[in-house]
Amino acid sequence: MPTLLHVLDASCNETQLQLLHALRSRQATDACTHIVCGIDGTVVDRAHRLWGDRISRAEARLAPLNWSPRLPGLAREHNAGLVHAWGIEAAIACATRLPDLPLVLTLPGAEPERAAARWIGSFPTDATVVAGSQALRSRLVAAGLAPERTVVIRGPVDFAGINRARQSDLRRRMTGDAKPVILLSGPPSPDGGQYYALWAAAIVRQIYPDLRVIMPYDSAEARRLRRFVDGIRMPSLITVPDPKLSWAELVACADILLAPAVDEICTDPLAMAMAAGVVIVGSAVRSIAELIADHQTGLLCKPRQPRRLAARLLTAIEDRDLCRRMTDAARAQAYECFGLRSFLDSYSRLYENVLLGRMPSDGVRDPLMVA
Repeated sequence: MPTLLHVLDASCNETQLQLLHALRSRQATDACTHIVCGIDGTVVDRAHRLWGDRISRAEARLAPLNWSPRLPGLAREHNAGLVHAWGIEAAIACATRLPDLPLVLTLPGAEPERAAARWIGSFPTDATVVAGSQALRSRLVAAGLAPERTVVIRGPVDFAGINRARQSDLRRRMTGDAKPVILLSGPPSPDGGQYYALWAAAIVRQIYPDLRVIMPYDSAEARRLRRFVDGIRMPSLITVPDPKLSWAELVACADILLAPAVDEICTDPLAMAMAAGVVIVGSAVRSIAELIADHQTGLLCKPRQPRRLAARLLTAIEDRDLCRRMTDAARAQAYECFGLRSFLDSYSRLYENVLLGRMPSDGVRDPLMVA
């Protein structure tokens, strides 16, 4: 397997960086070398904060073409045989500066699919697109991407990391004696619906005054929501954790994961919560409903309805028998569908297919799809 050059743009958040870290961490056993660079200074800083090591800088110029002068030199220096873009702006930079290299593009979360499809259709070479859910894949295909070049690869669950965090005092250090502890999916975004989550949590806090909400990772929406809780005079409602914490560590500190999305989102945090035995309460958007069946592996309601969300949240707190049945079923599904080996094998097979000119989707299967 040749060297892979991963190119990140500013949209590559902590969740996507954790996916990439899972790929990088197995390069020795999988006989594959991963080189990482960022075309935006913010993602370089984000990766350094999360991983502890710095990645190469290849800042882009001349937006929207994202002309990155350093990309060809990095590719030659490391003898890259394939480029993997994380985000549509990174893909544009790769298509512009490295048109002769095979291109894989990962879009794990919701994207402006029509704009993404237009850009990908203009690339000088065929790009293979990886989506994080069937919902996103369907939207990309409907926007014009070739179905045979659009695949779904689910993120892995770090079972060992969850167990280590559970055995530590991380929860006590983060939230003290607060209970229940609610974890928001994230990073916060308008599509993620965390605004409605905080409304619902504020309602339930009238009954459970020790309730605490963990809101992970920074974003413009996260800063707006911090101002929101200050405005309703509940600044102690939320806890902002150390940005270096992984989803495995965060779910180990929570009783409930709240994902009230109003549009399709990245569902990797939900898979991690399923493995941790954390009750999931969310919106019945398609990407969430792919993982969660109402009253079987979690509790769902319509989007943008904080009162109904609060009612579901109360059920998750008070109906322990139901929650035990749901978390047992969800944990079993997580063990079956979200293993690290399956994730690595899917990407290895995809890379091999692209390099050998085979159909990208050949042998790459979504474990949630019933044959």
